[in-house]
Amino acid sequence: MSWINDLKIAVIEEDIDNITSITDSLPKFKDMNDAKEALTLIQEAIKIVKNKKEETLDIMNKIKQTKAFLTS
Repeated sequence: MSWINDLKIAVIEEDIDNITSITDSLPKFKDMNDAKEALTLIQEAIKIVKNKKEETLDIMNKIKQTKAFLTS
């Protein structure tokens, strides 16, 4: 399977660990279209990571609020 296909699958599955490992091994592209497609996929991967980060922060804040409520 090619690098781009692996990244596509990781983005579709929103698999942060896989996205990270795939993007760590960025190949050199011989074709400009492949490079543009990779750029688009990486931009989408960045959006996914940001969304997951925001979700995690929301969950952490809810936990803090719950803890504060329970200890008051």
